[in-house]
Amino acid sequence: MLGWLTRRKLRKVVENDILEARSMLSTLKLKLYKEGPEGTLAYGEGVGEVAGLLAERFGLSVPDALRGHGLNWEQLDDASRDLFAALEKAGPMLKSEVQSIRTHAHKQVAGCLVLGHLYRLRFVATQVSQDQQVAAVAMADKLSDFARILAEVAAGLRDPSDAYP
Repeated sequence: MLGWLTRRKLRKVVENDILEARSMLSTLKLKLYKEGPEGTLAYGEGVGEVAGLLAERFGLSVPDALRGHGLNWEQLDDASRDLFAALEKAGPMLKSEVQSIRTHAHKQVAGCLVLGHLYRLRFVATQVSQDQQVAAVAMADKLSDFARILAEVAAGLRDPSDAYP
C-alpha cells in the first residue's frame, strides 16, 4: 500500500514540475517581448554562460548542455538542484543599487531558471511511468529549443524576436 501512495505523490510532483516549467516559459517569453531585443540578448547571454559552465563541469559540448543530454539521472538531479540554489543566491543581487550587478544577476537568473527547469524535467523523465515520461520529455524539449534559440540570439545567429513567437 505504501508503494501506491509513493507513486501517487511522485505523479503529483511531476505534474507540478511540468506546470511550473510551462508557466515559467510563458512568463519569460512575455517578459522578453516586453523588454525587446536588448533584454532578449542579455537573457540569451545568461543562458549561454550557464550552459557553458554546465558543459565544462560535466565534460559536455555546449549544445548538449543546452539540451540536457549526455548526463545520467544523478548528474541531472545534481545539476538541477545546483541551478535552483544559484537562482536563490542571485535573487538579492536583482535589488542591488549598482546597475552592472543587477544586469549580471538578470543574466544568471535567466540561465539558471531555464536550464534548471530543463534539467529537472530530464531528471524526472528518468523516474516516472511512460505516460508522464512522454509529457516531461515533451516539455523538456520545448525548454531545450527555447534555450538554444536564446543562446543563438546571444551569438548573433538569430533575431531576438525568434525567442518569443
